[in-house]
Amino acid sequence: MSAISVIVPTFNRKDYLLEALAALQQQTRPVSQIIVWDDGSSDGTHAAVAALSDPRLQYCRAENAGKAAALNAALELADGDYIWICDDDDIALPDAAEQLAGLLDAHPEAGVAGGCYNRFRDGPEGREVTGPGYWPDLSTGTPLRHLLEDIFLFQNATLVRRACYGRTGPFREDLPRSIDYDMIVRLAVRFPIRMTSQKLFLQRKHDGLRGPAGHRHAASAADSVWAQQDKVVFQGLRDHLPLSLMEAMFSGASRAHLRRAACLQRGGAFARHNLWQDALSDFEAAAAAEPAAPLAAVETAICRRAVSGKHGVAFGPDDRRRLNRLRSSGAAGRAIAASLGRGLLWSLRRAAGRGNPAETLRLARMLAATGLRLRGGAQDSRLRENSILSAAAYTW
Repeated sequence: MSAISVIVPTFNRKDYLLEALAALQQQTRPVSQIIVWDDGSSDGTHAAVAALSDPRLQYCRAENAGKAAALNAALELADGDYIWICDDDDIALPDAAEQLAGLLDAHPEAGVAGGCYNRFRDGPEGREVTGPGYWPDLSTGTPLRHLLEDIFLFQNATLVRRACYGRTGPFREDLPRSIDYDMIVRLAVRFPIRMTSQKLFLQRKHDGLRGPAGHRHAASAADSVWAQQDKVVFQGLRDHLPLSLMEAMFSGASRAHLRRAACLQRGGAFARHNLWQDALSDFEAAAAAEPAAPLAAVETAICRRAVSGKHGVAFGPDDRRRLNRLRSSGAAGRAIAASLGRGLLWSLRRAAGRGNPAETLRLARMLAATGLRLRGGAQDSRLRENSILSAAAYTW
């Protein structure tokens, strides 16, 4: 049976940490090693962990250098075949290790196994458990496509073959946040992911400060902080997203049509993170790759998703000018712009329904730049989105 090494980076969360460790110690498929890397805590974490009697526990302490540095150092000590990184404030469900390791055992071609989660909050009336904050429809598209569009796979619900980290390289220590998002995308573009819909851990929601010591923020500011950090992450990921890999997400059409869909898919990912200059470069390349064929339903869906991400949509003046040029570039450019407009129309209606007139007006002005056609044109039915990538797709 393949051995599992658990890494738990921690910083000043002694009480949460003890509950997290207890859950890891009680897995139905026992883990072989639990590395607690204390990133300079000052709340008595050392004494609390020392009081635990478990030969699998390995405690290490260093001066505060951030989560990425802690993980990189702990990975050097991990000796298991599978690596399971767990946050210090979340709680693994009893069969999480069994579920995740079972996927890797059964699928030797996979480098990563992942699953779902629930959220919880401890309050005066006890523990309240809710569903995941975001979970995509995995019945369509690949896990990679869904990860490019939004983070949904978290470290506590992810098991990775140790050898895979050697190929992707270390966690980025220049990132104060979103290092898990950066790493899971870098893993997903190199190795197949096998998923289960089973709930594998409870993600704690609390009002304490978040982030590393030098970049703390209140829980109430989390959405804006993560939006900005995800943008930084994707600025560094463009070289990790080759069009050949994007093309492998589709089948059934000509090579030129596959290239157009690939450009749209990569551009859509950048658009959802409000990197519109990168997105528009890909949308322009898409229109040039196959200028005559009508958009397929799959391509229209990509464009709609591009402007319906959780971080909202923000065009600048240069973005609007480029979008107007795209609309005037020919049939494909006009169709792409119109499909973006249909997605914006949905966002506008959502803002209006929530009673947000300022956002509604802002989106209406953006919508005017797209050249929205309320009636869609003909659609090419040959292009299909794949749910599995071939082994050759990962050899870029």
